[in-house]
Amino acid sequence: MSASVNLYSNASIDDVGVSSNNTSLQENCALTGVLVCPSQVTITIHVITLLASLVGNTLLITVFVRIKEPIMLLIANMAVSDLLVAIFLIPRLITREIIASNAFLVHGNGGQFLCKMCTFLSDISLSVSTLSLMSIAVERFLAVVYPIEYKKITVKVRRFLVASTWIMAMAFHSPYFYTMRLVANGNHQECQSSWEPAFDNRSAHLRYNIFLFITVLLIPLLVISVLYIVIVIKLRKDTMASYRSERGARRKRERNRNLQRMVVATVTAFLICWTLYSVIHFLKLFSPWTVPKCSKSFKIVDYISRLLASSYCAVNPCICFIFVRNFSCELSIMFKRKGQLPAANRLRKVREDTGASDSCGIELQRSCSNS
Repeated sequence: MSASVNLYSNASIDDVGVSSNNTSLQENCALTGVLVCPSQVTITIHVITLLASLVGNTLLITVFVRIKEPIMLLIANMAVSDLLVAIFLIPRLITREIIASNAFLVHGNGGQFLCKMCTFLSDISLSVSTLSLMSIAVERFLAVVYPIEYKKITVKVRRFLVASTWIMAMAFHSPYFYTMRLVANGNHQECQSSWEPAFDNRSAHLRYNIFLFITVLLIPLLVISVLYIVIVIKLRKDTMASYRSERGARRKRERNRNLQRMVVATVTAFLICWTLYSVIHFLKLFSPWTVPKCSKSFKIVDYISRLLASSYCAVNPCICFIFVRNFSCELSIMFKRKGQLPAANRLRKVREDTGASDSCGIELQRSCSNS
């Protein structure tokens, strides 16, 4: 969210209306030009993120198309949103490092269009991801706590949920088509956000950031945290354990452990990638006088927070590969392609062998060897 989590622009606090005293402080800051990290290192990190996101998320989508498991739809939806970041944001970050400037290289009407669209498409990704994670949490909650209600979730319902994540994300970020524009800065133009002349830039910027923070981050994370806490408590209080065979109970415990690990990994990865950046960003907005802009330590922390946030688009495929057996098994089968059953039969066989369904964050298989 460039207006809220502006990974692309290095716009200072002064860009949203901080007093001239802070401007003078920034101009007199001896560390303003200090290089936090060599550009070659930053470019390398971004290139690795780009490749990992493109390959990983494409494989996720391919696996979903092959196995046609409905519950994987929300995971594939997140993969599509992460691809938007890889396509529309990461290349701009790489370009900025190469030219050592925030200059937007396309000018005229085409530049204005790309400024709005590239920022819009890359920034709706976070909204789609958090809304998808919240939908998955609701599904898991129903599956564990209210299994009868969970069975009522059809393919149509899941498709509606997917469409809703995109419609809501686009609605949240629709102001970009007014605010994002090319702004002259010396001898070049930059893609920046400005609410003028229709609104006061400072107040509108703050209100919009609060709105995005609540709708895109705070509410989804609260819902996800509460639901997963209930899920973990419910799984630990499995009242049916005494009625299962020893083998069935062992398999159930293993699935529950994998599910808990998956839950912890997914939520933790999101928090690691976005918490630090969100804290720094909101300090800049609401308490700029507390931000040690001239501190090299702060510049390093700010730099790390941006890298973590931009790398989130490559995280989910890694988590799925580690925890989702159907995903890793299907990848192995895709590359081997020798003496294998059709995709639908393979999935059916896995279910028969393990008695479980599989998805990213759903009940997980015992091992690839079961297929």
